[in-house]
Amino acid sequence: MRATVFQPFCGMQLQLMGTRFEFLPHPLFPEDRQTVFVLEGGTSFIYKVRNVITQQLCALKVFKRDSRNEHVAQVTALLARYTHLTALRPEQRLCITKNLYPELVEMYPEMEFAILMPWIDTPTWAGILLNPQVSATYTREQACDLARATAGALWSLEAQGLAHADVAGSNLVPSLDRKQVQLLDIEDMYIPGMPPPPRLSQGSPGYQHARLGPSGQWCPEGDRFAGAVLLTEMLTWWNPLVRARVADRSETLFRPEELQIPGTPCWQAVRDTLYTLNPKLLALFDQAWFSRTLLDCPPLRDWATALLSDCS
Repeated sequence: MRATVFQPFCGMQLQLMGTRFEFLPHPLFPEDRQTVFVLEGGTSFIYKVRNVITQQLCALKVFKRDSRNEHVAQVTALLARYTHLTALRPEQRLCITKNLYPELVEMYPEMEFAILMPWIDTPTWAGILLNPQVSATYTREQACDLARATAGALWSLEAQGLAHADVAGSNLVPSLDRKQVQLLDIEDMYIPGMPPPPRLSQGSPGYQHARLGPSGQWCPEGDRFAGAVLLTEMLTWWNPLVRARVADRSETLFRPEELQIPGTPCWQAVRDTLYTLNPKLLALFDQAWFSRTLLDCPPLRDWATALLSDCS
């Protein structure tokens, strides 16, 4: 079979898992049969496809050349044993390999190691930060619910020796009621005994510790600092005084150059807000903020415990 450049068009179908999936048009160009719905990220293209039989919407994540490797398939296989970690939903992910779909990969080499998974329409936490109207309706009660769910999810990973390794607002999707979360971009997670990925995660801007070790965030404690920053965002974003100290169109609470620097107006507003929620939360934030290494940051269990005891 001759290899073909992967250039999907509207209505094009792929045979996967005993059924067919069709590519969908871009909502802004419904009459253009060549323009499919696709989002471009740093390492991949994410296509919106539909199960022809069930009509379920799915995401097809096709990796760019430099990010297309066997490591993706290995992580997918290893995570399949962690079905109890609901924030990952590994049982809903299919990795396309030559062993499973030899004809498809032979025809479209770009499809090797692509991931098929459910489509998520709900905005990420970064999307909420970027939306002034949604931010204005975000309440103190929702803040506690969302932080509680997020801390529980991250603690569940850490308790298993796992780490997402790139915790950030763009990689977490809250449910509409703010009581559940799903983590995205889990292909380069830290898993005990797993060989390191080709590129070790240094984290995302706005969530990076100032002094990462040689493994970056790809280590058992890799989520502690980024998790502390993310939880702080969730816990304080309801306060207009905090939002007023963040630049427009920012998808993080702190600018990268502000991290671990005391005395800024945003830092002070955040500390005051955390204290009103629970002084224990302020103590955890301070411990992470002034930590010298990721190991010095509080375990995510401590955040989950503090949020369970008192946050309202």
